[in-house]
Amino acid sequence: MPGAVRAELETDPHPLIGRRSKRDIAIDVLMILLAAAIGVVAISPRLDDISGMIVADIAVGVAGCVAMVWRRRWPLALAIVATVASGFTSAIGGVALLAVFSLAVHKPMRYAVSVALASFVAALTNRWLYPEGQESLLAVLVFWALMAAVAVGWGTMVRNRRQLLISLAERARTVEAEQRERIANARATERERLAREMHDVLAHRMSLLSVHAGALEFRPDAPPEDIRRAAGVIRAGVHQMLVDLRDVIAMLREDSEDFAQPTRSLSTLPTLFGEAEEAGSQIRATIDICDLDDVPGVVSRAAYRIVQEGLTNARKHAGAVPVTVHISGGPGDGLSVRIHQPLSMAANSAIEPIPGAKSGLVGINERVTLAGGELSYGVVERNFVLTARLPWEAGSL
Repeated sequence: MPGAVRAELETDPHPLIGRRSKRDIAIDVLMILLAAAIGVVAISPRLDDISGMIVADIAVGVAGCVAMVWRRRWPLALAIVATVASGFTSAIGGVALLAVFSLAVHKPMRYAVSVALASFVAALTNRWLYPEGQESLLAVLVFWALMAAVAVGWGTMVRNRRQLLISLAERARTVEAEQRERIANARATERERLAREMHDVLAHRMSLLSVHAGALEFRPDAPPEDIRRAAGVIRAGVHQMLVDLRDVIAMLREDSEDFAQPTRSLSTLPTLFGEAEEAGSQIRATIDICDLDDVPGVVSRAAYRIVQEGLTNARKHAGAVPVTVHISGGPGDGLSVRIHQPLSMAANSAIEPIPGAKSGLVGINERVTLAGGELSYGVVERNFVLTARLPWEAGSL
């Protein structure tokens, strides 16, 4: 039994009389009346001759009935005292019997069984002290055994029911907490997915726009034709960025893994390279794959995003330096993407590096991990080298 459940079962939830509910008070009154009725029946054969012993017996019975109010707070103490007293007085017999019931409700069964067995000794003692008006010894033992069994069994049943209810309530709280945790994790995963898609799509376009805008700022006296051309590139870039943003939002609404912009794949790399070269990047690309359309869709899109992020990082942090892209692989061998570029920016560049949130590599790593691949990156001989290996199973499309 869990500790929390045991504590709830063994601790009186109403330590003070004033804090008890109307239901508790009604049950207490009923228990007191029942104990008093049993006590009256038990002492009635001795009422023919009123004596000091009879008065004392009745007083003990009344005190026991009053003590029933604390049967929840001290069930074991009440049961022991009432059982011992029932061996010498008759009026408290009903209190002893109901105290065993309360003990079975509020304490483990072994306590109630032990006190119930002790009550047999008390019954024998009472039968020996006050034989007048009582049945035979066997009848007394059988009757008391039945009453004790009913008290222990009924109390145990009530305890088990309470234990079940508490366990169900605890389980419901646990399930609710787990549900809240699952919802929070799902929301966090969705936020990460949204951030990754937004970064992959928009960072590339924004870096292109920043390069062209920086060129206009650096050359305010450029010929009108060059200015119009740069403005046209910026306008087209903004338009394409809005299209990409619309596609990402549609993908997120559809919540489909297969919707992730099918036009963005390895077969569209020439367009990506062309946009980068228009922004001033120097691209040296080598693709050792017979047919790019044979690359599985998930792998092809992941590889495209890796190359896109690599070019974006190069523009942000290295400026107009040569960027080497090498893509190779085949069915069963996997797909390899390798990107490297010099670290330093051109010394005579007057355009400041584009600030970044440093989330590009995090997004690449997440994308590669989701695809079941491996990613490594670092500085090799003053070149930043990024290598990604993606699975490409034989016979997959």
